[in-house]
Amino acid sequence: MPITRALLLFPVLLLQTLLLAQKPGTDERTLEVADQKREYLLHIPRGFHKDSKTPAPLVVMLHGRTSNGKAAASSYYGWCELADKEGFVAAFPTALGKPTSWQRADGGRENEDTKFLVQLIDTLVAELHLDQDRVFLTGHSSGGFMSYSFATVHADKVAAIGPVAGLLIGREEPELPVSVISFHGMADDVVAYDPEHGKKAAYRGLPSALDSAAAFAKYDGCTGEPVRTDLVDGDVHLDTWADGKNGTRVQLYSIEGQGHGWPNGNSKVAATPLIWKFFQQHARAPQPQAAATK
Repeated sequence: MPITRALLLFPVLLLQTLLLAQKPGTDERTLEVADQKREYLLHIPRGFHKDSKTPAPLVVMLHGRTSNGKAAASSYYGWCELADKEGFVAAFPTALGKPTSWQRADGGRENEDTKFLVQLIDTLVAELHLDQDRVFLTGHSSGGFMSYSFATVHADKVAAIGPVAGLLIGREEPELPVSVISFHGMADDVVAYDPEHGKKAAYRGLPSALDSAAAFAKYDGCTGEPVRTDLVDGDVHLDTWADGKNGTRVQLYSIEGQGHGWPNGNSKVAATPLIWKFFQQHARAPQPQAAATK
């Protein structure tokens, strides 16, 4: 190909690439992280434009153990459908391992997965001009554990998290306050809700769902004891810790009769719309600018 023709085609190819990145729908993508190719799905909502006057939010959804990003993007969780309705971008990364499972940042130590999530968030915010103060992380089971863990070491990257059937392991205090909305089935036979309800669970002897939420409420500086509200004829117990630093708060939905699955339309409460509503209310407060050096 003559050089002049190649130079003429380059802007066209670049434009096609940029337009493809903004095309509505769900696409499989990869990201090179520390010489390793990582996989994720990206969902662009209908009507999205990266040069909009109001940058769109980003929701990152983490799958459970043995699963993958494709399953996390399915209608079972409903995040793609909600993204189209509400106008946010959604990403569904896949963990490593056989079976796949997210590596928690125990003791505040970085690992392959924390580095992947940081680079994923930074890449999408820059590429699609997303709102860095409205980046949110949610996850199921192993992804719920990772949501808690990631927020302790990278509170600068997420404004709020929404763990489902996951717990906070360790007591690494985040450097910034992060709002939390958590869901846990009291009949969970995989990850015990607490010692009393989880005597037959596969994973027991861990911090309870209530202790996990209370720990983050303490980190956020929420004042007083949680306020409990009983919902759905008393089968759902909502504990709320309010008045945290920078407007943060922590909520825990304890669901009687709910097992390890994601609470959706077949459950007493639907987690996905409740998580999104909470995220909408808890963007990161603007951070003060460092004083200019004289």
